[in-house]
Amino acid sequence: MIKPSSSLEEFQELNRKIYLITNDRNYSIQEMFSRMHRHITQVLKAVRKEKYGHIEYHLCMSFSWALALLNRLHVDLSDKMWEFFPGFCPYCLSVPCACKERQEERQKMAKKSEEKRPISLREWQQMFAAIYPNTVQNSAMHLAEEAGEVDECIRNHSATHSTDWFDKIIEELVDVVTNIFGVANCRNLDLALGLAGYFVGGCPKCHSSPCGCGYVAIDQPISLGR
Repeated sequence: MIKPSSSLEEFQELNRKIYLITNDRNYSIQEMFSRMHRHITQVLKAVRKEKYGHIEYHLCMSFSWALALLNRLHVDLSDKMWEFFPGFCPYCLSVPCACKERQEERQKMAKKSEEKRPISLREWQQMFAAIYPNTVQNSAMHLAEEAGEVDECIRNHSATHSTDWFDKIIEELVDVVTNIFGVANCRNLDLALGLAGYFVGGCPKCHSSPCGCGYVAIDQPISLGR
């Protein structure tokens, strides 16, 4: 049974149990990205309009699709997040981040974090709150930027089958997750609590595990009105 105190690995395993079969049968990597991206777009819309009523749902679904992509690619999110963010900003090596202008590349991790590696999803979210205090507007814009970079990496990997582009997909997906945490932190939202509520009975659409509905949905157009 998934709980708000469950580990990040347990949340990723839950996603695998619910959706691995239906995703493998029904969705390409690009289509899975498209699903994640649509929820991210709804997060941006909520921030732009300052109407936050459904933002938790869209953050949780963005996170779920990110986990689904990582499961498709056979990557452990917890391991990769600690590799890229071992308790501090990988650019300035500080907590909180002290970057005045972010460098192009992460620094080599010669510095070892004195902090204990997070276990629960809540602990990961708290770690990023300490590293990157921010405004909801900046976090949302950064989330959109990282989503665009994931799309670019997926397309380039599809064209080249390059290991370098595969590694970049993972790096940018980790950045997407960190910025989902960022938006949630700015709104004082507990992602673990939200995800545990949505997925406690399996797929939130058909309430089965594994999913029996294929998570088929007809998306309504996103309003472009001001």
